[in-house]
Amino acid sequence: MVFRSSYLPSAPASTPLTWVGAAVPPDKARIEALFGGALNGHFGLRSGGIERRSLICLDTADWRLSRAGLDLVYVERDGVLALSRPESRRIEQTTGRLQWPAVINGIPAGPIRDALSGPVWVRALLPIAKGRLVGLKFAVLNDDAKTVARLVWWAGALQAPGQAALPVRVDIECLRGYQKDAAEVERLLRAGAPLASTSGSWLDDVRGMAGLVPIGTRRFEMRPDQPAELVVAEALLGYLSDLDANVAGVVGDIDTEYLHDLRIAVRRTRSIVKLLGDILPDGLAERMAPEFRWLGQITTPARDLDVYLQSVDELAASVTRPADLDPFAEHIRGQRSLAYRNLVRALRSRRFATLCRVWRTELESVVAAPAWHQLTASQLADERVRRIFRKVRKRAQLIDADSPAAQVHGLRKTCKEMRYLVELFKPLCDPKAYKQVIRDFKDLQDILGEFQDNEVQAAAVRLFAQELIDGGAVKAGTILAMGELCGRFDASQRVARDELTAHHDAYLGKQAARHVKRLVLR
Repeated sequence: MVFRSSYLPSAPASTPLTWVGAAVPPDKARIEALFGGALNGHFGLRSGGIERRSLICLDTADWRLSRAGLDLVYVERDGVLALSRPESRRIEQTTGRLQWPAVINGIPAGPIRDALSGPVWVRALLPIAKGRLVGLKFAVLNDDAKTVARLVWWAGALQAPGQAALPVRVDIECLRGYQKDAAEVERLLRAGAPLASTSGSWLDDVRGMAGLVPIGTRRFEMRPDQPAELVVAEALLGYLSDLDANVAGVVGDIDTEYLHDLRIAVRRTRSIVKLLGDILPDGLAERMAPEFRWLGQITTPARDLDVYLQSVDELAASVTRPADLDPFAEHIRGQRSLAYRNLVRALRSRRFATLCRVWRTELESVVAAPAWHQLTASQLADERVRRIFRKVRKRAQLIDADSPAAQVHGLRKTCKEMRYLVELFKPLCDPKAYKQVIRDFKDLQDILGEFQDNEVQAAAVRLFAQELIDGGAVKAGTILAMGELCGRFDASQRVARDELTAHHDAYLGKQAARHVKRLVLR
């Protein structure tokens, strides 16, 4: 089954045009008269049928398909997925009835699932918009009464979000052997009707409509001369919006990245409250910091178990007898279910609702109030970035091959805080210096993360092993395989420690200091 509408991605063998004149109701006689007038006797016109479609525009919450140049549409009535890829024709796959949201494994095996598995990753496909379309069909005839082209006039509206009317589109389908005739039909229609070429798809129309933005894209203006407390409050309101946007996905367990993104919003909030909270009035930061610490704590167990489940196949492949780790994987799944139930209960609690409500109200009052702090945004950025960079360097210089793991963890935490601070003030930064500072800290965080992750994973595997032993009915092979994992984690941690002590000067030395010094524009 091949659909040729330009309301699907990359319609084959057709020229899509868009109606640029006054709105025309979907009245077949009136549309036929408009087309007939434009063709001006050069071609005949025969009315055909009417086609109705319900289409769903699909993407992930963070618009991974859009960023990859992919368009994905689901034709509900026919159970067909249509996908366009850059520089290739559309591919279609009959899937039958599908329910959305759906992770990649929820799509039947086939070419579209294969094409989506990389870009989508672990994220669920969501119906970001739904539309109902009406297509009025016409055959274009030559002097011999033979069909040389087909026209379809498409009109419709979005069901969600809102009820916005979609731009009218007209498809001209060229039939084999009549390319010259079809080109002449297009020329006449352009000359005699308010039509213009369009290279975009229905999804481009949809994405351009108000209210459709990917999660985590809320940004605010920042100028060097803005009051410091205004910049801090608006940044924290942005993180709160990101947090809010991910709560439903966590509660519904749509995909694991909702929790990951929620935790990033919480970590950014905690870091900025710690580093810049004194800029806010009336001890607000001191009052709210414990609540966000609680929120960070209640989200940690579920996220840690998500990470284990995502890597369980890779972990199994790294041991001598992979099948021996099956009870371990089953144990993690059980622990994850329990952790998510506890997390959902917390996110539905009065405490969480109060936290969000009070935090938003307080921050909005800061934004609405007259400026009271003497520092400007650029002065605040320069002062605090330099201060935390000195703290990072001081902590790094204290670390050697014999330093306890807690010191390494402390350095990693401080590096994260600095990176969040620099990212917040990105609009005030020199682009080249910003890029270099972020790259240095990403590289350093990767080494620190490798060290800490291996330590945490080794400790967790030992704990899980004890839980399995305490629960009984665990075979020796499973415990031995888990011990093998611990040995690999310990070895990787030692490698990361050596790399840290050997190379941290490259990331935090004199050159890095120069980048930081010229980071904030004045």
